[in-house]
Amino acid sequence: MNRLARFVFYLIILFMLMLQSESFAQNSVKVGRSVIAGGGGKSTTSIYRSSGTIGQASTGRATTTIYKLGSGFWSGPFSGSCCIGTTGDLNADGRPNTALDVTIFIDIIFRGGSDPICPFEGDLDGDGIALSFDDLLFMIDFIFRGGDSPVACP
Repeated sequence: MNRLARFVFYLIILFMLMLQSESFAQNSVKVGRSVIAGGGGKSTTSIYRSSGTIGQASTGRATTTIYKLGSGFWSGPFSGSCCIGTTGDLNADGRPNTALDVTIFIDIIFRGGSDPICPFEGDLDGDGIALSFDDLLFMIDFIFRGGDSPVACP
C-alpha cells in the first residue's frame, strides 16, 4: 500500500474513533493524580476510600482488574513501576491496546484530554517519547492491521 493510501486509511480510522470518544469518556472513572500528606488521613466518597500517612509502610502498586493505585513518595511516572506488561493500556483497565485505548489516545492528542495515569503506557514504539502521534499510529496499525506488537513496559 502506498504512503498516500496508508495516510488516508489512518485519517478515516481517526475520524471514526473521534466521533465515538465522547460516549466512551462519559462512562469511564478517572482518578486524578494527588498527594496525601500532612501526617496522614482518609479521603472517602460514597464509593471509594483511600488513606495514607507521611511515613507509609508499603510502597509500590496495588492493582485490580480495573484500577491501579500507586503508593509511596515516588510512585507514578518517576518510579517506572506504573506500566505493567506491555504498553498501550491508557485507561488502566488491564486490557492494553483496545479500541477504547485508541479513543483515549485521540482525545489526548487532538482534544487536549487528560494524560493517562501512567504516561509510560503511551510509548508503544519504545522511542522514549510517550503519547506522540507516532505512538498513536503504531497502536492503530497493531490493532486494526496486525502490525508490530507494542514494546514491553520500561
